Amino acid sequence: MRTKKWFTGLLALTLVASITACSGGNKDEAASGTAGTSGTTSGNQDVTLRMMWWGSQSRHDVTLKAIKLYEELNPHVKIEPEYSGWDGYWDKLATLSAAKNLPDIIQMDAAYLGDYAKRNQLMDLTDLSLPKIDADLMEAGKVNGKQYAIPAGRNGYGMVYNKELFAEYGIEEPKEGWTWDEFFTVARDARTKLPKDKFFSIDMSKGELEYTAYQLAKGKGPLYVDEKLNLDKDTWLEWANTWRDFRKEGIVPPVDQSVADVELDAQFDNLVKGNILIKAMHAAQAGAYDGLMPGKIGVAAFPMAKEAGSWLKPTFFWTVSSVSKQAEESKKLIDWLLNDVEAGKILKTERGTPVNNDVLNSIQADLSVGDLLGKEMIDKISNNAQPFTSLPAGWTDFNKDMQSTFQGVMFNKITPEKAYEDFIKRADDTVANLQ
Repeated sequence: MRTKKWFTGLLALTLVASITACSGGNKDEAASGTAGTSGTTSGNQDVTLRMMWWGSQSRHDVTLKAIKLYEELNPHVKIEPEYSGWDGYWDKLATLSAAKNLPDIIQMDAAYLGDYAKRNQLMDLTDLSLPKIDADLMEAGKVNGKQYAIPAGRNGYGMVYNKELFAEYGIEEPKEGWTWDEFFTVARDARTKLPKDKFFSIDMSKGELEYTAYQLAKGKGPLYVDEKLNLDKDTWLEWANTWRDFRKEGIVPPVDQSVADVELDAQFDNLVKGNILIKAMHAAQAGAYDGLMPGKIGVAAFPMAKEAGSWLKPTFFWTVSSVSKQAEESKKLIDWLLNDVEAGKILKTERGTPVNNDVLNSIQADLSVGDLLGKEMIDKISNNAQPFTSLPAGWTDFNKDMQSTFQGVMFNKITPEKAYEDFIKRADDTVANLQ
């Protein structure tokens, strides 16, 4: 079973010799509600914390600057940071896990949270009191009712569009409370106004998140409920057939072009190249699009139907490894990173919009146009947001299978009906926690 691949890989890696991880952590005297649970250090004894994260160079730079400030405020704390890009991060983390050498503090993504929590790699942080962080965001960090992860930033899933091209071709821009029926009508109307080589939208049938937005709006719930697949057959068929018609009508780009789309790549991103007018995107990426298309980006929530289609979510999380010998100090660092105003002024929106509104208000005057675009999308989503549903353990492998099936439908290699059957079967066969 493919669900065993992750765990089997860890068992194999236990043969690896002891691996030293260079990571970091911090502590703050003003941190609140951070009573330790085990392996803690009290008083001002010298401690070393290891901290690991992924991101861009700008994220590395501001995080290192925040770490330096924390060490100045807490001279008994030494922080050893380790950081990289996304590529290779999870392979290295799995290796460290197998060697029982995880860092104290780990930046964690929702796609991997269930796997690490259920295999006892993460510490239960339920006793970490963070009253200024939105309860719905905190809920997203729970696995089986336990708080294994703390949201590092506020994010949301909505849409970005080229408002300049909307105006140029006389197409109505997205408005608050727009519906999927209106979206589909505008898309068909746009075909009569756009040049032959331009298209209203990317083919959204290629993505799980886009379909999730549609199923939510139709009132059929999220794609995963209680760690089980919740794919509504009628809604799926309606969605798949609509985009099939759009491909035939030339409302979306040819399949090869849609599949080759790479977010924020000047060569392969269809929005950046001006080939399409609108696509789905996380709020945290709106600023990056503004950097590539200055002054051209507009943002919107997903269309609605019976309910809203967009949702708020953490960008990702802070977690503490279950083998940490410095639980209390690790939790104090997380508290400080999220709730200290001076930390917020350094980190700004590098991990999404701050989860503490006091911190957000303190930095708002210094936010860039791109940062404000991300905040604008979150504000629009917040007006009627769906809650974020945690991803089940084994989601990563299942999602790869799902994406392959999506493309099979797009290339007419498989019917939507057969695709539905495959989704259900693969949920049974490849993800132990999905049915």
